Amino acid sequence: MILNISHISLSTNSLKKVENFYVKKLKFKIVHKFINKNTNQTYGYFLKISKKNYLEFFLSKGNHKKNLNKPFRHLCFDVDNIYKTKSLFKNKRITIKRGKTDNILQFFTKDNEGNIVEFHQKDKKAKF
Repeated sequence: MILNISHISLSTNSLKKVENFYVKKLKFKIVHKFINKNTNQTYGYFLKISKKNYLEFFLSKGNHKKNLNKPFRHLCFDVDNIYKTKSLFKNKRITIKRGKTDNILQFFTKDNEGNIVEFHQKDKKAKF
């Protein structure tokens, strides 16, 4: 069911600083840019660390405000069957949908501590 930890999502106040540290210094690769279709502005990056592990960053200003004292946004697990995984959460209202810009199958829930947890499944329609 759970294949691996896919990514951790964090807030940033500067995508340029993310690029300088993670892309230029650590040599992570930007595999997807989150771009607002209305403004054509990039508001996040999906960075490849290794074959199956990623970091995700979203700008903390504009439409994506987050308290930078709490930069953690969510934890994501790769799953082999998103519908079977969803069935584990029978008492929750969960909707499986496709990501706005990456087109990946996903749903979100919260753990017992209130942390946001994403589950996603890559298929032929996903962009990476």
